[in-house]
Amino acid sequence: MNSTLPIPQREQTPDQIIFKLIRSFPCLAIKVRPWLARATEFDPDEFYQLFARASSGEVHCALFILNVWSHGYAISQGWRFDMVAFMSCADGGNRKALLDWIANPCWP
Repeated sequence: MNSTLPIPQREQTPDQIIFKLIRSFPCLAIKVRPWLARATEFDPDEFYQLFARASSGEVHCALFILNVWSHGYAISQGWRFDMVAFMSCADGGNRKALLDWIANPCWP
């Protein structure tokens, strides 16, 4: 009898989880593509700086990411996520990304 054991799945690191969440938002995936290509660790301050020149939709998506990463740190920096403001300007793809995360939240 040849019983093979399944290969254990490696758990994702917090950085991998947040990078996957960033990529799920179409406007973020486009805006931060070069940064994502070189980033190995998530630095919330560096990530926030990428949105110095951004649309309101991009900023709301970024604020959501920052609050998922560390709500306490985001609040201490003044990075408050406003769901109503997000919903008033987000397109369908970005709304879907947020709603998918709400339906199945994965914390880093």
